[in-house]
Amino acid sequence: MSRYRSGPSPLLVVVIGALVVFGGYYVWTGFLSFLEDKGDITAQVTREAFSSATAKAGPVLPSTLFFPATFTPLPPCQWFKVTAQRAVYRECPIQDNRQCPIRDVVTFGTELCVYSRAPGNPEWYVVELNPGGAYRDTVYMHESVIKAVDPTPTPTESYTPLPTITPVPTHSPFPTWLPGPMYTPNPAMPPTLVPPRTPSPTLPEVSI
Repeated sequence: MSRYRSGPSPLLVVVIGALVVFGGYYVWTGFLSFLEDKGDITAQVTREAFSSATAKAGPVLPSTLFFPATFTPLPPCQWFKVTAQRAVYRECPIQDNRQCPIRDVVTFGTELCVYSRAPGNPEWYVVELNPGGAYRDTVYMHESVIKAVDPTPTPTESYTPLPTITPVPTHSPFPTWLPGPMYTPNPAMPPTLVPPRTPSPTLPEVSI
């Protein structure tokens, strides 16, 4: 006894499946366009009509000069190091959690790029979180939690001694020689005769 299979043919099933897939695709794209136009079903027709009218009766706009944007160079980085165990940085130089909430926390020893002190509040520093990057990401940190890695030495007063004055030698004249008193004999006094010395006899020395 032979049995016959009942049901649709496989070819019909494939065709119906393809139609369902393509139909679902077009329904989905139409639904996305509907959401993009915010429910306005005439938006596409309005855009096409407006573009056609603009193309036919569009005014000739005058040519405008193009000025490229100029880049303002940033100040050089001054490297600072975090001196606290946990230091916070904020979006503005104010220590108020309501007006200026904490953005994030950095740990001890982290090196940061500092541009300058904050204008209007010199107790805070302007810190760059993305030095050398394509975009700027500046925050503010208080001076009590960071210090410069290479601080600029403060000039101190140095004592410069005054020049010493060397006296110029002066010319001293040689002493003048004065002759002493000369002895002049008195002619009224007779000359004194000195008797000559008589040699005394000496005994011969005898050695035994």
